[in-house]
Amino acid sequence: MSETISTDWPKATQAYATAPDPSAELEWLTATTERGREWWLRRAALMDRAASGLVPGHVASSGDAFDLACHLMAIDGTVVGCNPRAYVRQQYALWANNH
Repeated sequence: MSETISTDWPKATQAYATAPDPSAELEWLTATTERGREWWLRRAALMDRAASGLVPGHVASSGDAFDLACHLMAIDGTVVGCNPRAYVRQQYALWANNH
């Protein structure tokens, strides 16, 4: 279950303000063999960043970002009536504040 669920849905630029460089994040995702919640959160966040136009030179479809966001919500057992990508942003912002 996720740490916190509220109606505070940050914008992509807010949620990813302190995110690592996309190349470093992709390198971490590739090197990490443990595919736990943190891996899925960071993967969904990177895809959301790319789909939001925040990763120069990289484009991702909003559908792929949505699918990964739904997967994270399923991992968390979350049943929230929200945009799944907004959920990823909220959860990433909470995670980033604690790491």
